Amino acid sequence: MLKRILALFTALCLLCGCAAAETAVSPETAATPETAARQIGMKTYPFYLFTSQETWPEEFPLYFADGAADFPFVELADWAKLLNWLYPKVDPTLFGGYEVRTETDKEHGVVLFIRENSHYAAFDFQNKTIFWDDFMGFLRQTTGAYIDISGFPPEDEEGRPFLLNMTSSRDRYGDVTELHLADYDIPMIAQEGKYLVPLQTLSAFFTVPYQVGFFFNQEALFVSSISDMADPEEAFLQRLAEAGLLTEEMILEVQASEGGQEEKMAAMMENALTTEIGMALFLQFQASLQTSLYPLYAAGPKGKRSQALTDYGFQELCLELDSFYGLKDAHNIKDFFTLFLQTGLMSSLLDPDAGKADSAIAELTQYWLDDGHSGFNSPSYLAEEDPSEGVAFGVSMLSRDLQGQAANRFRAAHPEAGPGYYETGNTAYVTFDLFSVDGSEEEGLDYYAMAEKDQLPDDTLGLIIKAHRQITRENSPIENVVLDLSCNGGGAAPAAIFTLGWFLGEAPVSMQNSFTGSETTTLYRADVNLDHQFDEKDTLSHLNLYCLISPSSFSCGNLVPWAFKADGRVTLLGKVSGGGACVVQHMTTAWGTTFQISGIKRISFTKNGAYYDVDRGVEPDYIIRSYDHFYDREALTKFINGLY
Repeated sequence: MLKRILALFTALCLLCGCAAAETAVSPETAATPETAARQIGMKTYPFYLFTSQETWPEEFPLYFADGAADFPFVELADWAKLLNWLYPKVDPTLFGGYEVRTETDKEHGVVLFIRENSHYAAFDFQNKTIFWDDFMGFLRQTTGAYIDISGFPPEDEEGRPFLLNMTSSRDRYGDVTELHLADYDIPMIAQEGKYLVPLQTLSAFFTVPYQVGFFFNQEALFVSSISDMADPEEAFLQRLAEAGLLTEEMILEVQASEGGQEEKMAAMMENALTTEIGMALFLQFQASLQTSLYPLYAAGPKGKRSQALTDYGFQELCLELDSFYGLKDAHNIKDFFTLFLQTGLMSSLLDPDAGKADSAIAELTQYWLDDGHSGFNSPSYLAEEDPSEGVAFGVSMLSRDLQGQAANRFRAAHPEAGPGYYETGNTAYVTFDLFSVDGSEEEGLDYYAMAEKDQLPDDTLGLIIKAHRQITRENSPIENVVLDLSCNGGGAAPAAIFTLGWFLGEAPVSMQNSFTGSETTTLYRADVNLDHQFDEKDTLSHLNLYCLISPSSFSCGNLVPWAFKADGRVTLLGKVSGGGACVVQHMTTAWGTTFQISGIKRISFTKNGAYYDVDRGVEPDYIIRSYDHFYDREALTKFINGLY
């Protein structure tokens, strides 16, 4: 390993001293580490960028080896050009100065990608490796913190502080990272003056960490947010369910009714459209029907995968999961090749039938990983039917679902305990089941402008801002504030950070990277009263603070009570929370499936300088065994007043 690092460092120094850099080599001087020449063909394709309304200015060149027309490679010079366009497109405020330049060592078959921040990636075609001096450093934004999950710009257009302010960050950078593609039989081809790497490998390690994937259906190339590469109708229903506007009981009732699919869809939307969030989601759904890439992608030819794609796709899947599954050690997974062998999934993943392979992906994520974040999203364009139909869920996910149903049944008997703001005596209750950041279409995320018009949305930030005004009003009787996260399944990290800032004043967020070993702890403050200041007027830390949790408190609904526990100023009530340590990572396969896993960013809490993940959930300070006692607000208030 040390020799490899020294060799690549020497190559970098030599290249940086060259008077002129080259991004391609001639056939006469090209290094050809392949023992036998491959039959290489090139074809250009239409290239859609994020929406069906935008395309690359000219058709994009893809390369194919030995006649496998469903298994594309990309020339590294083209890839560098594409990254220079793509990263600023992902977020121009963070990547405004992004630039990758390439340098080539013909003799040793090494191509370097060098960022403007001096981090680099090296493609070694002789040894078939990709090497990063710091994987996250190479991927990081042009300016700002090493890792920042706040999601908001630091200032508005007038230069005033905006919603969240990062007060400090303690960063431990990651190890050098080297992928040994030869160990996975993944080809890298240096031939005829071209340096070719499979599209899926490039996508997985250069854009998927930003939730952006590349999709090829033999008719066109697509780049899209991975979560958007799904049937718009199914995605809309999923968002309604996440917002609590579409329950399992409602779905079953509608499906049992008479009528066609359009009538059933209208029935499921009827209740949602009476709420502000539901209407906003519906407008987003309507817009997505006009711009979605999924119908174009799904219209690709059906059929079997080539043997080359089948073999490569399996090995590439193993490489990506070995690299990016954040709970690998906790699940006692030596490597995913072994897991596929042990679980019987290997034969399906190696079947040329894409539907069988997709079904195995669904079984892996829903049944075997069973971590609450992993799941199947959408099938390959090659699949004839939904391959996830009938695939079982694991014990943990089923148990949490049953607990959630029980909690919802008891809460339904206490209308005052539903989402929103409620006061009884000296106690205020703030309840939401999803950490959400919405905003209106007109104002975007400008909560300052929306507050002036008294048009704050019914999302997490809007609810907190309005609740804060009530709790801190003149002559307020409120002494206790209870944050009810007992049915909160997670959601947007910026909303969770805003919530922590509201309760604690300074919100700590700690994270480990399971792929590189990097660690970061960042402190944020929230501008809850919207005066563009970050001070004690934005926090409730002077009151008696409580948080109600249950096994349904998952992901960000688990992060927030863990931060409370570590801080010590907020009393936890209820049952052990549901866990969920890792930030969701959306993934793709080489044959075009989309799924999600618990990714490399592992949410943690720090104690005595050490990092501990939060996957097992947090113990309450006071156990409440009956859900009926969770939601009887009068009785719970009496109990709370008896604690001090």
